Amino acid sequence: MRHRKRRSKLGMKTSHRKAALRNIVKSLFKYQRIKIILERAKNVRRLAEHLITLGKTDTVNNRRQAYVVLADRDLVGKLFKEIAPLFKDRASGYTRIIPLGFRRGDGAELCFLELTERKIVEKLPKKKKAKEDARPSHEAEVKGAGKEAKVDAPKEEKHREVKKMEPKMKTIPKSKPTLEDERRAEKAKSEDKKLSDKKGFMKNLRGLFRKRGDF
Repeated sequence: MRHRKRRSKLGMKTSHRKAALRNIVKSLFKYQRIKIILERAKNVRRLAEHLITLGKTDTVNNRRQAYVVLADRDLVGKLFKEIAPLFKDRASGYTRIIPLGFRRGDGAELCFLELTERKIVEKLPKKKKAKEDARPSHEAEVKGAGKEAKVDAPKEEKHREVKKMEPKMKTIPKSKPTLEDERRAEKAKSEDKKLSDKKGFMKNLRGLFRKRGDF
């Protein structure tokens, strides 16, 4: 007879319920604290504490039983090497439930399910990169020498700074004239000669048609 063996089915079929509980246990061992519904937390708690008791004794048989539930070799190794050794001094009570109230919308009761012994990893702040000094080299060397050394700064460096400020003139290299350029120059010269000949011819025509009174 199955008296007092009633357990909540969570509104799921058997295969669905088992898969959901396995996934929740995986996330619990991975993050050490999760936020879920209270009814699911009660069912997950049994399975999680059973796996932690297996992890206390590191044997091949216990590892195989844990692998049947977790199906992840890395997570099984974490259970036996990191999580289970934290509970050496405890006989039970490996997890705790912290109620959070009712969820807005469906009214489900929420809670935190966490391990009682947790390995806290502190996140260190990122180091800022050291800013490089923008001072010139001669000032850094003269700093410890005193005021006299600053007054007697080398003149060569001053001349170098003045030269840097002056704009540099670019020299354009002269290229040899090509055949096309020579032909263009010859055509221009021939056209100039033609124009000059035409002007002389026009002057002669004007001299012929002048009147005697124009002299």
